[in-house]
Parts: sequence; C-alpha cells; structure tokens
Amino acid sequence: MPASPATDDDQRLAVQLTVIIAVSLLLLNVLFYFLSGLYYDDKKATQGLMSTITPSTVSSTRVSFGIFSGITGAALIGSLFTPKWIGHLIAAAFGLASFVAAIFAGRAGMPAALTVSLVVLGALFPALAVLSLLRQSRGAWAFLSSMCWVLAVVMLFGAPKIRSQIDIGLWTAMLIPGLLAAAATALTMVRRDYRHG
Repeated sequence: MPASPATDDDQRLAVQLTVIIAVSLLLLNVLFYFLSGLYYDDKKATQGLMSTITPSTVSSTRVSFGIFSGITGAALIGSLFTPKWIGHLIAAAFGLASFVAAIFAGRAGMPAALTVSLVVLGALFPALAVLSLLRQSRGAWAFLSSMCWVLAVVMLFGAPKIRSQIDIGLWTAMLIPGLLAAAATALTMVRRDYRHG
C-alpha cells in the first residue's frame, strides 16, 4: 500500500530538518572548540603560574559539550521520525531517574521538600506517559507536555546549581534540560493526535 502524500511530505521534511540539525551541531562543536580554547587561554593568563587549568581540563570540557550536543541532537532527530515514542520514553525515563535522584537526595541530607518533589515527579511522569501513550488521554498528554516544557526551562537555569551540588560538569548537568526540551518538542509535534482525546 503506497504512503499518503502527507506522509511523504512529513518524511521529506524530517530528513531536511535532520540535515539542518546535524550540520548545526557540527558547526556548534567546531565553534565551541575554538571559543573554549580562547576562554581557557585567557583564564591561564589571569591565573598565572598557579593555574589549575590543564590540557585534560580543556579536552574534558570539549568532550562533555560534544556528548551533550550529540545526545540532545540525536533525541531531536529521533523526535522528527517517531515523536510519540521519543517524547513519551524520555518523559518516562526522566520520572524513573527522579526516583533515583530522590534516594540520593535523601541520603545526602538535602531538604525534605526536594526529596518529596522528586518522588512526586518520579510517580507522575511515568503515569502520565502511560495514560497519554496507551490510552490517548488528552489531559495526560497536555499535562505531560507542559511539565516537560516547564522543567526544561527551570532546569536550564538550575544547571549550575545542580553541577555544584553533585560535583559534575556543567554540560553533563545541561543534558537533563536538553533531553526534556527534546521530549517537550516531540510531544508538541503529536498534538493533532490528541484533538479528540
């Protein structure tokens, strides 16, 4: 059975956007490579002989940025071809990761409000993903989409705090909002499927 013209157009658009995303990621990584070199050279000059910046510091930052941009870009590209599955899977995985984060937050003596919030998100995200994906619930889809958008923005600005609290690189911390933004984009792309849900 031949594909409908709309499907052909959608596939063609997805391929074109994939090329644009891939080229943009490549250019962004090349630009980051040179700008990070300038940044660290300036830092070395101002810190003098006591500089803690080593070649491994520079290379690990570049690798972290490459991993962040590559995973986020792959999630965006995947959402162009299978938006419903990518959006729901990332959201459900975020919920499960929230449970793990809640355990670590509780053990680290973080405020109880953080631990409770992470437990609620851990229960809410997979439940909404199941209701939206399997039952075609418009309410669950709308709530899940909006939560992904809100948390992507909040965690984007909260990434430096997360980085300092759990002692990871900034670009590793940025992976969470990057994936949530990809999930939110994917869920928004399937809004037509939920018009009458």
